[in-house]
Amino acid sequence: MRTLYGLSQSPWTEKARWALDHHSVAYRYHEHVPVLGEVLLRAKARSRPKGTKASVPLLADGNAAFCSSLEIARHAESIGRGEPLFPKDRDDEIVRWADLSDRVIGAGRARVLAGLRVNREAQREALPSFIPGVLRGVLTPMATTAAMFLGSKYDVSRDPDAEGEAVLRPAFEGLRKELGGRPYLLDGFSFADIAMAASLQTLRTRKRSPIGPATRAVWENVTVARDFEDLLDWRDTLYAKHRPGG
Repeated sequence: MRTLYGLSQSPWTEKARWALDHHSVAYRYHEHVPVLGEVLLRAKARSRPKGTKASVPLLADGNAAFCSSLEIARHAESIGRGEPLFPKDRDDEIVRWADLSDRVIGAGRARVLAGLRVNREAQREALPSFIPGVLRGVLTPMATTAAMFLGSKYDVSRDPDAEGEAVLRPAFEGLRKELGGRPYLLDGFSFADIAMAASLQTLRTRKRSPIGPATRAVWENVTVARDFEDLLDWRDTLYAKHRPGG
């Protein structure tokens, strides 16, 4: 059966899952464990373009591997059903928003990894579920190691707060301007909306996000979020209408 490899707290994984669920594509979900799961991930991503990193989300479907949220969403559209997320003649716009979403989430990831290195409770929450509670306190250095590994793998910024200000504010100001009070970025619901809605996790997680309270605190960017409450409301409205169970 096709399998989606992802990280439950990752907005990139959420974009892929939303597209698959929107198109009613059946799949099994596998939670990736950084460092420990790297060999498996590389094996599943062996068909990826030369020079690219094995990363999640990754959808393994037969002998094919789809190695980004955008690729997975396109594949879901090609095999699933339901209203299209990639309307005709709007592809350039959707790719532009998808690219912006990736930059925003990348800036947010740098901040989260920095927070994870010092927040012991978030480290406990980040440990794999198969580790029993009695050992989680002792094994929190595993989460620190994973954060350092991911920081090195993706070459994250050494000044995540500054990068966040430089990337997040212009991106969300542009989103606000483009929406102009409308419910969607294009004429109707599309992957552009999914991409930007998911990227707003860099300001504040949704109440239904499958993460613990310490991890929520690490994700939250209070300084920037207070200037974009309207966009957080837009995201929550979008979820209520187009992803009520997500």
